[in-house]
Amino acid sequence: MNTDTRETVLKVVDLGVSYGETPAIAQLDFEVKRGEFVAILGPSGCGKSSMLNVLSGLMAPTRGRVVVDGDELYLPRSKDPRLGYVFQAHRLLPWRTVRQNLEIVLGASDVPRDTWHARIDEILEILHIAEFKDAWPMRLSGGQRQRVSIARAILVDPSYILMDEPLSTLDEVTARSLRQELTGICQRTGATIVFVTHSIREAVYLADRIIILTRGPAQVFENYIVPLERPRDYDDARIAEVEADIVARVQAPWGLETVKERDVA
Repeated sequence: MNTDTRETVLKVVDLGVSYGETPAIAQLDFEVKRGEFVAILGPSGCGKSSMLNVLSGLMAPTRGRVVVDGDELYLPRSKDPRLGYVFQAHRLLPWRTVRQNLEIVLGASDVPRDTWHARIDEILEILHIAEFKDAWPMRLSGGQRQRVSIARAILVDPSYILMDEPLSTLDEVTARSLRQELTGICQRTGATIVFVTHSIREAVYLADRIIILTRGPAQVFENYIVPLERPRDYDDARIAEVEADIVARVQAPWGLETVKERDVA
Protein backbone atom coordinates (compact mmCIF):
# COMPACT_ATOMS: atom_id res chain seq x y z
CA MET A 1 0.00 0.00 0.00
CA ASN A 2 1.32 3.44 -0.97
CA THR A 3 1.52 5.66 2.13
CA ASP A 4 3.30 8.59 0.48
CA THR A 5 1.11 11.60 1.27
CA ARG A 6 3.14 14.13 -0.73
CA GLU A 7 1.31 15.91 -3.53
CA THR A 8 1.62 14.57 -7.06
CA VAL A 9 3.75 16.77 -9.32
CA LEU A 10 3.71 14.65 -12.47
CA LYS A 11 1.02 12.19 -13.56
CA VAL A 12 1.25 10.12 -16.73
CA VAL A 13 -2.01 8.49 -17.81
CA ASP A 14 -2.39 5.89 -20.58
CA LEU A 15 0.54 7.41 -22.49
CA GLY A 16 1.16 6.04 -25.97
CA VAL A 17 3.51 7.23 -28.71
CA SER A 18 3.65 6.06 -32.30
CA TYR A 19 5.59 7.23 -35.34
CA GLY A 20 3.18 6.53 -38.18
CA GLU A 21 2.33 2.86 -37.88
CA THR A 22 5.32 2.14 -35.66
CA PRO A 23 4.63 2.18 -31.89
CA ALA A 24 7.41 3.51 -29.62
CA ILE A 25 5.48 3.44 -26.33
CA ALA A 26 2.62 0.99 -25.83
CA GLN A 27 1.23 2.33 -22.55
CA LEU A 28 2.71 4.15 -19.56
CA ASP A 29 0.93 5.02 -16.32
CA PHE A 30 2.85 6.42 -13.35
CA GLU A 31 3.04 9.31 -10.89
CA VAL A 32 5.90 11.28 -9.35
CA LYS A 33 5.52 12.97 -5.96
CA ARG A 34 7.02 16.32 -4.96
CA GLY A 35 10.61 15.94 -3.83
CA GLU A 36 10.82 12.36 -5.08
CA PHE A 37 13.81 10.97 -7.00
CA VAL A 38 12.45 8.51 -9.58
CA ALA A 39 14.74 6.57 -11.91
CA ILE A 40 13.50 5.27 -15.27
CA LEU A 41 15.22 2.04 -16.22
CA GLY A 42 14.77 0.14 -19.46
CA PRO A 43 16.61 -1.59 -22.30
CA SER A 44 17.94 0.32 -25.30
CA GLY A 45 15.26 1.18 -27.83
CA CYS A 46 12.33 0.76 -25.44
CA GLY A 47 11.03 4.33 -25.92
CA LYS A 48 12.77 6.29 -23.15
CA SER A 49 13.74 9.14 -25.51
CA SER A 50 10.18 9.41 -26.79
CA MET A 51 8.95 9.50 -23.20
CA LEU A 52 11.36 12.32 -22.34
CA ASN A 53 10.24 14.30 -25.39
CA VAL A 54 6.66 14.05 -24.19
CA LEU A 55 7.42 14.85 -20.53
CA SER A 56 9.48 17.89 -21.53
CA GLY A 57 6.64 19.35 -23.59
CA LEU A 58 8.50 18.95 -26.89
CA MET A 59 6.22 16.35 -28.46
CA ALA A 60 2.53 15.65 -27.91
CA PRO A 61 1.72 11.99 -27.27
CA THR A 62 -0.30 9.94 -29.71
CA ARG A 63 -2.57 8.93 -26.85
CA GLY A 64 -2.97 9.72 -23.17
CA ARG A 65 -2.31 12.62 -20.82
CA VAL A 66 0.55 14.28 -18.95
CA VAL A 67 -0.60 16.25 -15.91
CA VAL A 68 1.79 18.72 -14.23
CA ASP A 69 0.77 20.30 -10.92
CA GLY A 70 -2.85 19.46 -11.68
CA ASP A 71 -2.93 20.92 -15.22
CA GLU A 72 -2.65 18.98 -18.47
CA LEU A 73 0.61 19.72 -20.25
CA TYR A 74 -0.81 19.62 -23.77
CA LEU A 75 -3.94 21.67 -23.20
CA PRO A 76 -4.12 25.50 -23.27
CA ARG A 77 -3.24 26.93 -19.87
CA SER A 78 -2.67 30.38 -18.42
CA LYS A 79 0.92 29.63 -17.49
CA ASP A 80 3.39 27.01 -18.72
CA PRO A 81 5.07 24.91 -16.03
CA ARG A 82 8.72 25.39 -15.19
CA LEU A 83 10.63 22.29 -16.27
CA GLY A 84 14.35 21.59 -16.00
CA TYR A 85 16.37 19.33 -18.32
CA VAL A 86 19.87 17.89 -17.91
CA PHE A 87 21.21 16.24 -21.07
CA GLN A 88 24.07 13.78 -21.59
CA ALA A 89 26.08 16.65 -23.10
CA HIS A 90 26.27 19.91 -21.15
CA ARG A 91 24.99 22.10 -24.04
CA LEU A 92 26.54 25.27 -22.63
CA LEU A 93 27.27 28.15 -25.00
CA PRO A 94 31.08 28.33 -25.20
CA TRP A 95 31.11 32.07 -25.98
CA ARG A 96 29.31 32.88 -22.71
CA THR A 97 30.63 32.53 -19.17
CA VAL A 98 29.04 30.24 -16.62
CA ARG A 99 27.05 33.13 -15.15
CA GLN A 100 25.96 34.32 -18.60
CA ASN A 101 24.78 30.81 -19.53
CA LEU A 102 22.66 30.71 -16.40
CA GLU A 103 21.27 34.18 -17.02
CA ILE A 104 19.87 32.96 -20.37
CA VAL A 105 17.65 30.52 -18.49
CA LEU A 106 16.57 33.16 -15.98
CA GLY A 107 15.82 35.58 -18.81
CA ALA A 108 13.29 33.11 -20.23
CA SER A 109 11.57 32.76 -16.84
CA ASP A 110 9.56 35.06 -14.62
CA VAL A 111 12.22 35.13 -11.90
CA PRO A 112 12.72 38.79 -10.84
CA ARG A 113 15.94 40.18 -12.34
CA ASP A 114 17.08 41.72 -9.06
CA THR A 115 17.34 38.20 -7.57
CA TRP A 116 19.41 36.67 -10.37
CA HIS A 117 22.90 37.17 -8.94
CA ALA A 118 21.98 35.89 -5.48
CA ARG A 119 20.17 32.88 -6.94
CA ILE A 120 23.09 32.00 -9.24
CA ASP A 121 25.62 32.34 -6.41
CA GLU A 122 23.52 30.11 -4.14
CA ILE A 123 23.10 27.31 -6.68
CA LEU A 124 26.76 27.37 -7.74
CA GLU A 125 27.76 27.22 -4.07
CA ILE A 126 25.58 24.14 -3.53
CA LEU A 127 27.29 22.50 -6.53
CA HIS A 128 30.79 23.49 -5.34
CA ILE A 129 31.64 25.54 -8.43
CA ALA A 130 31.05 29.09 -7.17
CA GLU A 131 34.62 30.08 -8.01
CA PHE A 132 33.99 29.33 -11.70
CA LYS A 133 31.01 31.64 -12.24
CA ASP A 134 33.02 33.94 -14.55
CA ALA A 135 34.86 31.13 -16.34
CA TRP A 136 34.36 30.05 -19.95
CA PRO A 137 32.76 26.59 -20.20
CA MET A 138 35.59 25.08 -22.25
CA ARG A 139 38.04 25.98 -19.47
CA LEU A 140 36.15 23.67 -17.12
CA SER A 141 36.46 19.92 -16.70
CA GLY A 142 33.68 17.62 -17.91
CA GLY A 143 32.39 17.18 -14.38
CA GLN A 144 32.38 20.93 -13.74
CA ARG A 145 30.48 21.59 -16.98
CA GLN A 146 27.87 19.02 -16.02
CA ARG A 147 27.53 20.68 -12.61
CA VAL A 148 26.73 23.92 -14.45
CA SER A 149 24.16 22.01 -16.50
CA ILE A 150 22.55 20.75 -13.29
CA ALA A 151 22.61 24.29 -11.86
CA ARG A 152 20.85 25.54 -14.99
CA ALA A 153 18.05 23.00 -14.48
CA ILE A 154 17.57 23.76 -10.77
CA LEU A 155 17.86 27.53 -11.09
CA VAL A 156 14.24 28.38 -11.96
CA ASP A 157 12.75 26.16 -9.22
CA PRO A 158 11.10 23.78 -11.73
CA SER A 159 8.13 21.52 -11.09
CA TYR A 160 10.41 18.63 -11.99
CA ILE A 161 13.80 18.04 -13.59
CA LEU A 162 14.35 15.51 -16.36
CA MET A 163 17.83 13.97 -16.46
CA ASP A 164 18.78 11.96 -19.54
CA GLU A 165 21.76 9.81 -18.52
CA PRO A 166 23.61 12.96 -17.37
CA LEU A 167 26.63 11.09 -15.99
CA SER A 168 27.15 8.57 -18.79
CA THR A 169 29.88 10.58 -20.55
CA LEU A 170 31.96 11.10 -17.40
CA ASP A 171 34.76 8.91 -16.07
CA GLU A 172 33.67 6.65 -13.21
CA VAL A 173 35.47 8.56 -10.45
CA THR A 174 33.85 11.86 -11.48
CA ALA A 175 30.49 10.17 -11.99
CA ARG A 176 30.61 8.68 -8.48
CA SER A 177 31.34 12.08 -7.00
CA LEU A 178 28.42 13.65 -8.86
CA ARG A 179 26.05 10.83 -7.88
CA GLN A 180 26.86 11.52 -4.25
CA GLU A 181 26.37 15.25 -4.76
CA LEU A 182 23.04 14.74 -6.53
CA THR A 183 21.53 13.13 -3.45
CA GLY A 184 22.66 16.09 -1.34
CA ILE A 185 21.37 18.60 -3.89
CA CYS A 186 17.93 16.98 -3.86
CA GLN A 187 17.78 17.10 -0.08
CA ARG A 188 18.86 20.76 0.07
CA THR A 189 16.65 22.04 -2.75
CA GLY A 190 13.67 19.68 -2.55
CA ALA A 191 13.99 19.06 -6.30
CA THR A 192 11.77 16.49 -7.99
CA ILE A 193 13.87 14.34 -10.33
CA VAL A 194 13.01 11.96 -13.18
CA PHE A 195 16.33 10.29 -13.99
CA VAL A 196 16.77 8.08 -17.06
CA THR A 197 19.64 5.60 -16.88
CA HIS A 198 20.85 2.28 -18.26
CA SER A 199 22.77 1.53 -15.03
CA ILE A 200 20.88 -0.52 -12.45
CA ARG A 201 23.53 0.22 -9.80
CA GLU A 202 23.20 3.97 -10.44
CA ALA A 203 19.41 3.77 -10.22
CA VAL A 204 19.53 1.86 -6.94
CA TYR A 205 22.02 4.27 -5.40
CA LEU A 206 20.17 7.46 -6.40
CA ALA A 207 16.46 6.73 -6.53
CA ASP A 208 13.64 6.45 -4.04
CA ARG A 209 11.76 4.45 -6.65
CA ILE A 210 12.62 2.82 -9.99
CA ILE A 211 10.10 2.58 -12.82
CA ILE A 212 11.28 -0.41 -14.86
CA LEU A 213 10.14 -0.45 -18.48
CA THR A 214 9.71 -3.42 -20.79
CA ARG A 215 11.41 -3.90 -24.12
CA GLY A 216 9.88 -1.50 -26.68
CA PRO A 217 7.22 -0.51 -27.31
CA ALA A 218 7.38 0.28 -23.61
CA GLN A 219 5.02 -0.60 -20.81
CA VAL A 220 5.72 -0.37 -17.08
CA PHE A 221 7.26 -3.68 -16.10
CA GLU A 222 7.43 -2.86 -12.39
CA ASN A 223 7.23 0.05 -9.99
CA TYR A 224 10.15 -0.86 -7.72
CA ILE A 225 10.55 0.80 -4.30
CA VAL A 226 14.24 0.93 -3.33
CA PRO A 227 14.33 -0.65 0.17
CA LEU A 228 17.33 1.32 1.43
CA GLU A 229 17.51 4.29 3.77
CA ARG A 230 19.68 7.34 3.13
CA PRO A 231 22.53 8.16 3.16
CA ARG A 232 23.79 5.33 0.94
CA ASP A 233 27.27 4.07 0.20
CA TYR A 234 27.86 3.20 -3.48
CA ASP A 235 29.92 0.14 -2.47
CA ASP A 236 27.47 -1.04 0.20
CA ALA A 237 26.76 -4.76 -0.18
CA ARG A 238 23.03 -4.03 0.20
CA ILE A 239 23.08 -1.94 -2.99
CA ALA A 240 24.64 -4.89 -4.80
CA GLU A 241 21.92 -7.16 -3.38
CA VAL A 242 19.12 -4.88 -4.61
CA GLU A 243 20.85 -4.61 -7.99
CA ALA A 244 21.00 -8.41 -8.22
CA ASP A 245 17.31 -8.64 -7.28
CA ILE A 246 16.34 -6.29 -10.12
CA VAL A 247 18.54 -8.16 -12.60
CA ALA A 248 16.86 -11.42 -11.60
CA ARG A 249 13.42 -9.88 -12.11
CA VAL A 250 14.07 -8.56 -15.62
CA GLN A 251 16.68 -10.90 -17.03
CA ALA A 252 14.54 -13.76 -18.33
CA PRO A 253 13.09 -12.16 -20.26
CA TRP A 254 13.14 -8.35 -20.14
CA GLY A 255 10.23 -8.00 -22.52
CA LEU A 256 6.59 -7.34 -23.19
CA GLU A 257 5.63 -10.98 -23.01
CA THR A 258 6.51 -11.04 -19.29
CA VAL A 259 3.90 -8.37 -18.57
CA LYS A 260 1.28 -10.27 -20.58
CA GLU A 261 2.04 -13.54 -18.78
CA ARG A 262 1.91 -11.87 -15.37
CA ASP A 263 -1.40 -10.14 -16.16
CA VAL A 264 -2.99 -13.43 -17.26
CA ALA A 265 -1.76 -15.17 -14.11
